[in-house]
Amino acid sequence: MGQSSTIDELDQAILQEVNIDARRSHRDIARRLRVSPTTVSHRVEEMERGGIIHGYIPVLDDEALGWDLHAIIGIRISKGRLREVEEHLARDPRAYAIYDVTGDYDALLIGRFRDRRDLDRFVKRALQDPNIERTNTQVILNRVKEDRRVPVSSRTNRSSP
Repeated sequence: MGQSSTIDELDQAILQEVNIDARRSHRDIARRLRVSPTTVSHRVEEMERGGIIHGYIPVLDDEALGWDLHAIIGIRISKGRLREVEEHLARDPRAYAIYDVTGDYDALLIGRFRDRRDLDRFVKRALQDPNIERTNTQVILNRVKEDRRVPVSSRTNRSSP
């Protein structure tokens, strides 16, 4: 788990603005927050250097781009091979999230696939790895919520709930 960074109310306000639209200019954010554009630029640079802001990407419609099937795959991995297997799976662009987890499986992979055949090929290829003992695939029927934006609030500074 990551450590909480200490950010003040102005940083939070800037992050909220960037979360809404990362293409918004520093001048526009400054005007909205009633501070100078230089202050906004400086704060954003500090948050980038501090690792709070990792980059800026467009939010693309995966289904409009042909990624029509999403699945969650539980993966049981041979003891001592977790990181190696996860790093290998992470190189496949269809895997957009891989997590170490507790429970019946060692890793959880969330992937997007072109269709059922693409998913089938992915799973069968993964199972060829001698360090993958078994998988459990669940096809996602409907995405009720999927939002990569991190909520920004005064709770960011607190270490306990």
